[in-house]
Amino acid sequence: MGTTAGDEKPLIQRLVGEPLVSIGRFGSMGVIGFGSQVSWPLPPNQPDTVGSRFAVHVQCPFRILQQERILLGSDDLLMSVAPGDEQTERLAYDIGASTLQAYLERVVTRVLTVEQRPVGDLLITLEHGIGIEVLPTSRKRPECWRLLARFGEHLTFPAG
Repeated sequence: MGTTAGDEKPLIQRLVGEPLVSIGRFGSMGVIGFGSQVSWPLPPNQPDTVGSRFAVHVQCPFRILQQERILLGSDDLLMSVAPGDEQTERLAYDIGASTLQAYLERVVTRVLTVEQRPVGDLLITLEHGIGIEVLPTSRKRPECWRLLARFGEHLTFPAG
């Protein structure tokens, strides 16, 4: 867990105090954004890309809870809401993520604590009884999750 010049805290602890700002996916990878929006240029003649200052990319089981209730989980990426129609097929994850995103746009929800356990579990506790649990289940996967600071360092599990 390295640090960058000008910021003495390890990357994982820099999430504390940051707001949870986005819940999404890229294919079957969960994408969870924290902090203010930043932008970065793409190749010439392309618009800048905008994203959160920090992001967690998850490729292993995970869930987002509130008050002991699962709001969204990685298995929701496997469940279609309208099976059979490939043009309009939506995943249960997409609907849950949209609902949670609407909540985050109304209620600022900041990170209270972050813990990485030796076996790779990543536990993020937020305000309003919300928690994010990332739970690697294989020692063979090349990357279960990644925490990144835009324009900066990345922390992966397993480390690589």
